Amino acid sequence: MTKEEQAKILLKRYEDGEASPAEIKQVESWYTSYENSNQHIAENRKAEMGNEIFLGLQAAMENHSAQKVLHLSGWFGLLKVAAVLLLVSGVAVVVWPGGKTISENLVSISTTATQRKNIVLADGSEIKLGPSAKIVYPARFKADSRSVELAEGEAFFNIAHDKHRPFTVKTGHDLYTKVLGTSFNIKSYGASRKICIAVVTGKVAVGNGKQVFGTLIKGQRIIYDKKDLRAVIDYTPEPVYTNIAFEGETLLKVCQRLEYAYSIHINLGSTDLNNLKCTATFNTKQTPEEIMDLLCSLHRLKVSKSDHHKTYNLYRK
Repeated sequence: MTKEEQAKILLKRYEDGEASPAEIKQVESWYTSYENSNQHIAENRKAEMGNEIFLGLQAAMENHSAQKVLHLSGWFGLLKVAAVLLLVSGVAVVVWPGGKTISENLVSISTTATQRKNIVLADGSEIKLGPSAKIVYPARFKADSRSVELAEGEAFFNIAHDKHRPFTVKTGHDLYTKVLGTSFNIKSYGASRKICIAVVTGKVAVGNGKQVFGTLIKGQRIIYDKKDLRAVIDYTPEPVYTNIAFEGETLLKVCQRLEYAYSIHINLGSTDLNNLKCTATFNTKQTPEEIMDLLCSLHRLKVSKSDHHKTYNLYRK
């Protein structure tokens, strides 16, 4: 067995919670030192560095008996493990929790028929992966775009708003779903004749390489027939709701997210309102009027609205 293969096994033990305390300490210590280092690693040092890392872990194993330990709870821990790189034999090897090792900094995560997984991407977007599903995404998004592939199954997406970087989900038959920041569900099983995309908040554009089928808003869905190559847009039979959470966000950013989620426009009466802080969790069951009233109560503001209930004005009392 090569050192690279042995190193992969060690990291797999670490990921599965089967590493000894000494192994855990060594892996996390190496990660921390590597993460804090901005120095460029020369090519001729990569193999040597990989050997040093492996030998250090191996020495720690020999001095401590194996003990099953639950470690790095929560998403911070999972992401930390996911970022561990072993530079072995001049090749960067990435081990991702719940997924598999692949090249070019892509992450592949799948579920069994009885599993569900929650995934947090580098930009803060959240994905709830359903049973018998598979998703592939980059460890880091590009500066001008964000793109993932739902290779199989069903997933719910809650996308962090970024007007400079649209978020695209690719599915089978060259279908894509593009947003700036919203929440939606995609069902795309290889064995099924149809692909279904349903919007919970915001707006979603759906199309393929030849055409855009349409732009969906909250409560709408598109069903694409893979055999007839035909798309039909209608309304979801049952409404789907999701939370919209803010933690110390400025009122300006809160309003921007609400505008996109509800397809409305919010005017702040003066610039001094922009930086008011807001910590709250709303649900899309609530109407825009209800949320505006809560924001006014929080900051002692008043609200006026247009006749068509699409524009809201917030100002001081």
